[in-house]
Amino acid sequence: MKKYRWLIGLLVILIAAIGYFYLKPKIEAKNIEYTYTSLFQGDIEASVSSTGTLEAINTVDVGTQISGTIAKIYVDFNDKVRQGQPLAEMDMRMLQARLQSAKADLAVSESRLNQAEDQYKRNKILFEKNVISEQEYNNLKYNYQQAKSSREAARAALTNAQTNIGYAKITSPINGIIIEKKVDEGQTVAASFATPTMFTIAEDLSKMQILADVDESDIGYITDSMPVRFTIQTYQDAHFLGKVSQIRLQPVEINNVVNYKVVIEVENKKGMLLPGMTANIEFITNRANNVWLINNSALRFRPDLAMLKKIKPMLEENAVQTLPDSLQTIFKESMNNEELFTPANFKKSLPSGLDGFFYKNNQGKLDFKFVEVGIKVGLQSEIKRFLDGSDISGNLKVINGIKSKKRK
Repeated sequence: MKKYRWLIGLLVILIAAIGYFYLKPKIEAKNIEYTYTSLFQGDIEASVSSTGTLEAINTVDVGTQISGTIAKIYVDFNDKVRQGQPLAEMDMRMLQARLQSAKADLAVSESRLNQAEDQYKRNKILFEKNVISEQEYNNLKYNYQQAKSSREAARAALTNAQTNIGYAKITSPINGIIIEKKVDEGQTVAASFATPTMFTIAEDLSKMQILADVDESDIGYITDSMPVRFTIQTYQDAHFLGKVSQIRLQPVEINNVVNYKVVIEVENKKGMLLPGMTANIEFITNRANNVWLINNSALRFRPDLAMLKKIKPMLEENAVQTLPDSLQTIFKESMNNEELFTPANFKKSLPSGLDGFFYKNNQGKLDFKFVEVGIKVGLQSEIKRFLDGSDISGNLKVINGIKSKKRK
């Protein structure tokens, strides 16, 4: 009899333990206290961030083609200039001296040519009458041809001296504004190997451009004419607008990351933007106005293991009623896979355009909705529709966290 009592006691303990472990998830699930959020209507936009430098669309470097000393400078920084307006003038004394020397050399060469021509013509007659030898005739002919060449060289030297006189006056090639002046009066410039830059002229600062570096992971989102919003440090509360005008296909490696140069057109009619300013840029890759939004905390909510076990039948039923046939199979298989059906991974089998969230239905019971999502940003996502066909409402008590647990 004592033996049976011992077996009965052991059986009671075993049944109690099984009941405890079976009922524990349900008890814990009932005692969870959630935090909630709701759907709301608003605007959302996705963007790619970058930085760039403001520049004039067209700038011209103005220099001098002759060497010498700068005698006069007629413009300064920020001066507006017209095409053909004098900017500076080189010292003319050396140039005038070279011009006079060239004129004198030309006069001498013409005198020598006249003398050589006269001797050649007179002795040609004598050669034809066999009065002088052929060698004497050829020497005179050579002297005449050499005198002609010397005259042409003197003419070229005179033209060069006259041209240099013209180069002594530096004028503006375009209408614009002086944004850089690199020389001063009395400074000597040398143009032996390259044209030295004296001034930089921006053609029109009412329209500018930004050169932005976009890395290879984001360049695929950038398209021509895409709207751009940017700020600059000196006007931190102001937002400026522009649009993409060019995506340069030449890759540049910056800190071991491949980047591409993107050109952005900017209006600057008020003159607030200056060349060289750094712009903090947002490329607006997608935008939607007055749409239903949800806090991403609800989409990222992870139920605990007890809650997940309780809602598994409900998830299977909702999947059958709302998901396409191809996705139903995949989702149901993932729920029967212990590695996939976990608080962190139970939605991994859904494609990127679909998601879901937990909520309390009208009966106050835990429920789950499959949804189609649109634009996703850091804190919010666009909800395009509920896959069960119901109307989107802001009255849903959407679960986005667990506040506390009450123990009995």
